[in-house]
Amino acid sequence: MTQMMTTPTNPAGNAYQKDFLVAVRDGNKDELERILETKDGKINVNLYDTEGQTALHLSCLDGNFELVKLLVKFGADVKLANRDGWNALHIAAYSGHQDIALYLISANRNSKR
Repeated sequence: MTQMMTTPTNPAGNAYQKDFLVAVRDGNKDELERILETKDGKINVNLYDTEGQTALHLSCLDGNFELVKLLVKFGADVKLANRDGWNALHIAAYSGHQDIALYLISANRNSKR
């Protein structure tokens, strides 16, 4: 399992953060939803892992549309870039996940309103 690294805006990862990452990596929507709903304020959905990816990036790469929608609902920033400069939309499009790419375009447009 890859350890989480922190962004400047959040203190070091905690046990909840590790459980969050495991649920994302396993593609476990039910567990992820439970963690996000019960650990409000203790989870930063925008943390980068040691490979420079956020949970949203990983879910886009895996093509897990349900996780993508859940992460966006709980505040995942669709504009954040990974260490290669790619945001979630780039990753989804490059990986051939058109449904996710279209959703992210819509989510980004709606966040500007």
